[in-house]
Amino acid sequence: MVNKNSDDFDHLNSLFYPRHIAFIGATESSTFGSMLYLKDFRNSQWADSFYPVNPKHQEVLGWKCYPSVIDIPNHVDTAYISVKTKIVPKVLYECVEKGVKWIIIFSSGFSETGETERKHVQEQLTEITKGSDTRIIGPNCLGPYNGITGMSFSFAARPKEGAISFMSQSGGHLSQLLDIAVKRDLRFRYGVSFGNQVDLNCVDFLRFFREDAGTKLIAAYLESFGSSTGHQFFLELKKTTKKKPVLLWKGGHTKDGSRAAFSHTGAMASDLRMWKAMAKQTGTILIKDNEEFWNTIKTFELLYPEHIPRGRRVGIITPGGGSAVNITDIMCSHGLQVPELTEDSQEKLSEILPTENVNIKNPIDLGASGFVVNIFLKSIDYVLQDPNIDIVMVPLWKHHIFRYVFKRMIQLYKKTTKSFGFCLPSLADADKELTTRFTIAKKMLHKERTLYFFSLRDAANSISHLCDYAEYLHSKKR
Repeated sequence: MVNKNSDDFDHLNSLFYPRHIAFIGATESSTFGSMLYLKDFRNSQWADSFYPVNPKHQEVLGWKCYPSVIDIPNHVDTAYISVKTKIVPKVLYECVEKGVKWIIIFSSGFSETGETERKHVQEQLTEITKGSDTRIIGPNCLGPYNGITGMSFSFAARPKEGAISFMSQSGGHLSQLLDIAVKRDLRFRYGVSFGNQVDLNCVDFLRFFREDAGTKLIAAYLESFGSSTGHQFFLELKKTTKKKPVLLWKGGHTKDGSRAAFSHTGAMASDLRMWKAMAKQTGTILIKDNEEFWNTIKTFELLYPEHIPRGRRVGIITPGGGSAVNITDIMCSHGLQVPELTEDSQEKLSEILPTENVNIKNPIDLGASGFVVNIFLKSIDYVLQDPNIDIVMVPLWKHHIFRYVFKRMIQLYKKTTKSFGFCLPSLADADKELTTRFTIAKKMLHKERTLYFFSLRDAANSISHLCDYAEYLHSKKR
């Protein structure tokens, strides 16, 4: 029998590779969100091993429909439950009798409602599976996502396969993250939406992602620890962050946000100071909102570990004194440093720049010469080679948004092990021509896996997080 408090790797791995799937509550007429995913299985590898279950139907979308999961003639390893809350326990009993290993409960309306009766129904779920090999994901969730096979109950587009694995108490955040992944080229391996976490929880998946050789970066959205405890999660984080970065978005970190989290997943209020202390002691990167989450994931995905910075020293190259001052203030306000270049680097810059209206010390103000492509790119190269610099950040102007400029910057990036990225001019205020030029260039940036940001603040914050993790790893080597 499986030890329910400590799933071994091979056992949990099977959750992401189902062979026979039952969908309990299937119907063509319902507007319930999960029903909209059924048709996607018609042309999938599960087309011949997908079994709709609903006693009111003989057929659903061309599949034979069974009155109960028990009536399915084949073994079922995964069952999705999408029925009214009060019916879930009865259906779960049948799944246990059938020997279904994985149960994903889409249905909501449990402890998150705050109603005593609904909370009692949720408590019944783990009682029903006690002593069996059946495990529950949810309720109030979308279940597993597999970036390799495309297995997913989500509206989101499918991004390219990669090495990021994530867990989320929110199904909406899971879907949104996959949508953003397609637009910004984040590449995922595994993911899971586990809602209220009555059985399998954040500790189980943190352990699984840590042991998975194909996962290089772990991201998590949590409102609570579910059926686990803060202490258990803390112990698993300590083991994990020595091997892989963990980015943790804590939902409900404000008083009103905590109230919203309770209505969402039944998460009880918890002291943000505890989460901060846990993150600091384990080297976990604590995130507070969606944009920070996306940008930090992208930064770690592209720069860790090959381009992890040795320090916090940033080199800035831009045509414009005001721009140079602005980005310097923003970088320094996020715990980064903007030191002077070596005399050798300053001498090289002085040979290609005019003597007036420029700054060759750092930040590098190129003046109008910054719009001359060869000078602009040579300056970046000199700064990348400077031993006083760990990170190079380039705020771009609209005059730089051309494929041939990006192509040459990418060539520079590939020659260095230093952290390198650039920030785009505001596309929200851009004209049609600039938007079109960036759309064309973006394809190349994604293909070449090059780091870019939409705001200087996002760049500074994300790079600072990467430095935090680099310093944590260094402290563990002492």
